[in-house]
Amino acid sequence: MPELKETAFDAFLAALKRLDYTGYAEQYPPFGSWEDLGGKGRELLAAWRRSFRLTREAGLFVNVPFCRSRCRFCFLPVTAIGSSGPVRKRSFARYLSALDREAGLYSGIFRNIRMSTLYIGGGTPSLMTPGETLEFFALLRRRFKIPRGCQVVLELHPDDVTDEKLSAYKTCGVSRVCIGVQSMDEKVLDANSRRQGLGRVAAAHAALKAHGINGVNIDLICGLPGQAKASFLRDLASVIALRPDQVHLNTFINTPYTLHAIAGGRSGDERAVEAVRSEGFRLLAEAGYRKVDSDSMGLTPESRNRQTMDLSGKRSVLGLGPGAVSRAFGAARYINRAGWPSWLARASRGVCPAEKGVFCGPAEEMIYSALTKFTDEQAVDLAGFRRQHGKSFTEAFPEQTRLLKEAGARLSGGIFRLPANQWGLIRRLFYQPEVIKRGLSNIVKTSAKR
Repeated sequence: MPELKETAFDAFLAALKRLDYTGYAEQYPPFGSWEDLGGKGRELLAAWRRSFRLTREAGLFVNVPFCRSRCRFCFLPVTAIGSSGPVRKRSFARYLSALDREAGLYSGIFRNIRMSTLYIGGGTPSLMTPGETLEFFALLRRRFKIPRGCQVVLELHPDDVTDEKLSAYKTCGVSRVCIGVQSMDEKVLDANSRRQGLGRVAAAHAALKAHGINGVNIDLICGLPGQAKASFLRDLASVIALRPDQVHLNTFINTPYTLHAIAGGRSGDERAVEAVRSEGFRLLAEAGYRKVDSDSMGLTPESRNRQTMDLSGKRSVLGLGPGAVSRAFGAARYINRAGWPSWLARASRGVCPAEKGVFCGPAEEMIYSALTKFTDEQAVDLAGFRRQHGKSFTEAFPEQTRLLKEAGARLSGGIFRLPANQWGLIRRLFYQPEVIKRGLSNIVKTSAKR
């Protein structure tokens, strides 16, 4: 096992984080430790079969890889196609055809699985016309069981809101929308090549409500290049005034994949950015919002995206599209080829487009559950842990339990509770030796390529 002292381990975690372009808050084993899975489509299908012997609860994530243009802060693998014209039309036609072929790879295995959630991310899914939206949902329902009552979430750009599109979303069962606002400061938007009609945010929110889509989440980013503290807090005050169902406060992550980083731009001070975000959470709490996960607050316990929030539980997510991440509970985690041409070349031929991933088992799921609970709630419910994993937390992690108690953790009323600000410690205690070894190897390989 690589022996990393506290400061070295913190640097290791930071380096892993910079490699991550999945869009997820965190994976375990972490993305930076994943390996090449190209050509292992059969093994991944077998992993799904093993997973369904452990749990049959699953969600569906579909990534739409297109945007009008690429924002300088974005670390996701998106392709700019404009908002209209033949390139946009041709791109969506090819995407929908290839998506149908990729879905066909899994539909047999998922024949008896009822999806509990459907999340459409991007990119900018709202670039689709109403007709393309109807075709998109029709192919998914043809390939998978998406029942009534399934939470259907779609990411939306505020400039895309029209009555025709909202009617299509309602027809297709969209029950929740995430509006990617990020900033409402014109200077910050200009500095980040973000094109957004500033008056459209309030109008988009009102239009969604008028069409009966009441589950509205608004995303903001703290620490954007060119953004001052006062600017972020003004944006947040404007959002709070709208009273959306949920507010998501992300932090800018300057991975090597952002245009900002490619041009030589640097990140702000992480502690200072986190302090500003913490003030944002305090203002949300004063306005009546409550924490629903580590990055967002909602007006009620149901004000949440169930797909990402329930991943500490015993459930899976199948990811389709470029850069989509899958989690076959107790068996595998993997990401599709992120580049649009690379994904298209494989998916359009009905070949599994998975690129990187890791095969795992129940031990990794217990670690992921512990990390998630300690991060989001600073506590683990011992009875809940046993129900989920069939094993006692203290029996599964005797050494970690001892060391956490030495760090100030306390057991009371069946809850094992940590003191605040132990993010690095719990990872240092729970990360497996082979995970650290693979992560260090990948960091070295990535550095050598630059």
